[in-house]
Amino acid sequence: MRKIAFVFFLLLIPASALAGNTVLKKDGKSYTLNCSNAGCFISERVSFFKSGPQKRLGAGGSANFEKWVKKLKSDGYK
Repeated sequence: MRKIAFVFFLLLIPASALAGNTVLKKDGKSYTLNCSNAGCFISERVSFFKSGPQKRLGAGGSANFEKWVKKLKSDGYK
């Protein structure tokens, strides 16, 4: 029983830390929006495995992730 509780606890921690992650496109370039409890960040994707420097947009969390996706899509990101 303790083993099950421990595994559940380990699965719960990373899930709560990551609020959202998505790829948006604008002007032929791909951008990654990443929100966690530390904040929301956007960066240009250089290649599949590499991203450019991150720019902090604001506070993190799932509610802010949805807010930023909506705002960026209204700014022309797809």
